[in-house]
Amino acid sequence: MVQTTKTEYIYFPDGCKVSVQPGKTGAFLDIGAIGSAVNAVLNYDESRYETANAGTLKTKIKNMTIAGDFTLINLDPEGLEAMGSGMVERVETAAAAETDIADQVIASGWTDKAAIPIDVIGDGLTNTGDGYRLSAEPTIASVTGSSDSTLAVNDDYSIIPDSNSRSGYSIVLNLAGTTLSTTSQTITIVFTTVTPIASTTLYGGNSSEVLDPFAIRFSHTNDDGVVDRVLDLYEADTSSGGFAFGFKGANEDGVDEMPFSITARIDGSRTSKRQLFGWTVTEPV
Repeated sequence: MVQTTKTEYIYFPDGCKVSVQPGKTGAFLDIGAIGSAVNAVLNYDESRYETANAGTLKTKIKNMTIAGDFTLINLDPEGLEAMGSGMVERVETAAAAETDIADQVIASGWTDKAAIPIDVIGDGLTNTGDGYRLSAEPTIASVTGSSDSTLAVNDDYSIIPDSNSRSGYSIVLNLAGTTLSTTSQTITIVFTTVTPIASTTLYGGNSSEVLDPFAIRFSHTNDDGVVDRVLDLYEADTSSGGFAFGFKGANEDGVDEMPFSITARIDGSRTSKRQLFGWTVTEPV
């Protein structure tokens, strides 16, 4: 016998996206693939007082925290730095500049004023994935629309740093500019020079350190492209032992990984009752 028909908030396991906001300001950085479930557990200290003649008074709680954990397998130094709360320093070493770069063509139907990742691939570069990460903004010869001809920088388009772009930069197209008139056209970027990053080093170690907390977000997107669940932790630090650098043996399965444990604490600058976390659910239709 069915005892209830209330099932609209049942979710099948599907993983989530983990994003970090260093210093609790600016854009969230997608830290990429993880190799485990994400857990976030609310903890607090309880205080009860047993009276002599009136039973137990109401329970009081304090020191609310959330203990979270997941296993990172996308060991991008930028993501590790973001999770470091200021305890690590990332230093990039540039490679030689490249001048033989394939043009990038952005398909029609792009979104006005959205950040579109710049991809630097091919010709003089040997990378066959999503392109190289750059140590500096690319030098661009021209940006043209298939129907609007040459576009003007800082008018029809602008180039911005973007940590969620593989190259580290994105282009923002602006229909309010002088020349650009429609999204129903392809856009071609012709590069002059780019300087890829040859290597990145993380440095760490100090006699003492005051941590700079980050905000962290766990979000799930359903099959309809709707972000239907989001857990925001407003002020968090990576727990001691979080940076576990390792190399699995050739006789082991899986990929190299780095388990992370975090602790989220009260952010006293926020509104009362909203200082630790926010759990947002999109109503089912």
